Amino acid sequence: MDALVIGGGKMGLAVAYDLACHDASVTVADVDPGCPATRLGDMVTYIQAEASDAAIGREMRRHDVAVSALPYDFNYMLAEMAVDAGTHFCDLGGNTDMVARELMLHDQAAAAGVTIVPDCGLSPGLTNVLAGYLIDVVDARELHIRVGGLPQEPAPPLEYALVFSAHGLINEYVGMARVLRGGRVAMAEPLSGLESITFEGYPALEAFITAGGTSTLPDTYAGQVDVLDDKSIRYPGHRDRIQLLKDLGFFDEDARAMTERLLERSLDTDVPDFVLARLTAVGDGTMTVEIQDRYDAATGLTAMMRTTGFPTSITAQMLAAGDIARDGCHPPERCVPAQSFIEALQQRGIHIETTTAG
Repeated sequence: MDALVIGGGKMGLAVAYDLACHDASVTVADVDPGCPATRLGDMVTYIQAEASDAAIGREMRRHDVAVSALPYDFNYMLAEMAVDAGTHFCDLGGNTDMVARELMLHDQAAAAGVTIVPDCGLSPGLTNVLAGYLIDVVDARELHIRVGGLPQEPAPPLEYALVFSAHGLINEYVGMARVLRGGRVAMAEPLSGLESITFEGYPALEAFITAGGTSTLPDTYAGQVDVLDDKSIRYPGHRDRIQLLKDLGFFDEDARAMTERLLERSLDTDVPDFVLARLTAVGDGTMTVEIQDRYDAATGLTAMMRTTGFPTSITAQMLAAGDIARDGCHPPERCVPAQSFIEALQQRGIHIETTTAG
């Protein structure tokens, strides 16, 4: 297969690495000739281009599948370009409004014989596929998602590292979260619902409501699942510190750009990390899946890069192979074959532990 990865940042590096390791011929396009993906050397081919360049459209036509590893702001434009090029497309997602715009391309994509799958990263993405799997297996009436990426050695003042963009991080803390309550889509306040959470081998942690993680899940399962929510996992005390910044106005429109720069300057970015995820479905019994992943010193890939980039790469490979058969634009929980997806993650050392009760 021939794959085009648009964006050679850390997540683009992880996507391109996994594609190349699974026999894809990979081209990486980025405006920066020194982008992180250049670490891959001869494993991939590089072109220098802006996302909106006509060269991207021409490159799409030469490839079986295109992947956006850029910030979500570019994804609708690139999805449109993929439809025009007749090339399958997926992206890291991360913004529910942008994904809704992409889903509106369904008829155009279907007419062009193109399949588009937005929201293919960690959460949303990997968690969407696992959510769909759990809901089907136990005919779930409740689904609870808990997920987060954290530095192995937390540092003050926020006990956090910038494992993805500051822009995306603040979105999680200021946007309303979409949930299911009584089987209907509802809105939940970000930073609400604080709870303690534990994982074997890790210190005590906390979790609270943030925006974006559920993405399309409430729409997909409204009327079928009564309760569905998603919370981000952090070290204890993080929520209170973020609430203080929010109350003081640091996330307001006139101060947000400054706050993003301060976070980028103050928070560690290249440190060993771990990702934890737990999804619990309650229906005909209770079923839980749990993921624990850590920084891989052998490849230099962080846990966040692995759990975001690898699911996206797997989806791209399924698109190219025809394993995702529907034409048009679909969220991952509707079209990605869960069992094959889980097996592919396991093969990459992202272990998924399943427990059942009742």
